[in-house]
Amino acid sequence: MSPVDAMIALVQDTRSLSEGHGRLQLRGATLVVSKGPDAPREVAIDHPTFVVGVGDTADLRLTDPAISREHLRIFLEPTGVRVVDERSKNGTFLGGVRVHDVTLTADAAFTLGATTLTVRLATEQLDLPVSESDRFGDAIGTSVVMRHLFARLELAALSQLTVLLEGESGVGKDVLARAIHGKSPRSGGPFVVVDCSAIPAHLIESELFGHERGAFTGADRARKGVVEEANGGTLFLDEIGELPLEMQPKLLRMMEQREVRPVGASHPRPVDVRVIAATNRRLAEAARTGEFRSDLFYRLAVVRVVVPPLRERREDILPIARALLAMSGSKVSDFPDDFASLLMAYPWPGNVRELRNVVERFAVLGAEARGLFDSAKDDGWRPLEALTELTYHEARKRVLDRFDEHYLGKLLDEADGVVAKAAERAGVARTSFYRMIERTKSGERRDGEG
Repeated sequence: MSPVDAMIALVQDTRSLSEGHGRLQLRGATLVVSKGPDAPREVAIDHPTFVVGVGDTADLRLTDPAISREHLRIFLEPTGVRVVDERSKNGTFLGGVRVHDVTLTADAAFTLGATTLTVRLATEQLDLPVSESDRFGDAIGTSVVMRHLFARLELAALSQLTVLLEGESGVGKDVLARAIHGKSPRSGGPFVVVDCSAIPAHLIESELFGHERGAFTGADRARKGVVEEANGGTLFLDEIGELPLEMQPKLLRMMEQREVRPVGASHPRPVDVRVIAATNRRLAEAARTGEFRSDLFYRLAVVRVVVPPLRERREDILPIARALLAMSGSKVSDFPDDFASLLMAYPWPGNVRELRNVVERFAVLGAEARGLFDSAKDDGWRPLEALTELTYHEARKRVLDRFDEHYLGKLLDEADGVVAKAAERAGVARTSFYRMIERTKSGERRDGEG
């Protein structure tokens, strides 16, 4: 029986009618960093999947340069804790043995680079609600992890609580936000979306809070901000992790005092909005490192939900794909078996957004659409047409990361491993070349450097 099947069986065996939800019992765990640059540190795993690495998407974000962006993925299961190495550069070791996928039934210490990470299993089970439905608004999820997420959002939707949705680009955070609004007492009010990553820093205050006539050059008339436009409804702040630090206290003040002061105005105006925020970063870690204000994080994360990527919930792929196919208007009612197998096997780095694009191509092109899978042998180097399924920043970063890996590796090979010689051929300082190599090994790259 697979881990997913075991989880489903457990839910069925422990079905409860309380609040219309089933129950899911998982083995809890705590992570302890006992050695390395981040020691000492202890973190409790508070949701079914947990990422350890040096990147923005890690729940436990470390600084050891030998650790990859997403080095480990930890799954809480009914009988133990599953630890999976995410194809890290330098590997994960247990008792001197390199491991790739292991399920723990007792405490264990792992070595990642210069870091020792101990997984301590809890003595008591985590008791989590599971929705009876495999849908939440337009979102579809037959997997246990998504039905747990739906159960939390069903309850949150009925309240006025602020919700923070975290997850990779394309997992459907916007769909979930609309569903929360649609099931809330504010459903009759406006649902206003603002992408915090798409507004120039010098305009974001005016965009959020509005401005008075003459407040700045070009302000030839007064204008309401998106907060006031959402009055009586819901304000969806997408990519909240990209909000400039200097704007964060002003957003916090609006949420605390429920009022806005337009640029150039002498008096504040009352507003009544519910805030839902989304980000592809782990804001708790960003708050810990000072990259995001901790007071704003705690105000946003009253209900915090991590949406898992599609590759972690493969049982959702075909139900979602079939629903998308039905919505496409195609005369074909289902996928051929071989194409369905390709859908299940593909890693979906662009998540549901990428799956939608593939299904739409299939609806028009039929069997020719499977060429996408032939050309995408791995999820790091993808054909340019497939990159459009990612955001600009993600696509650019993916190409640049892969370019660095190939370019630097090829240079070193041709220079017989002599860094000074490779750096000279690249036209960069030797110290810069060393830093570029280290970033490639750790899975990180700073935009604009090289």
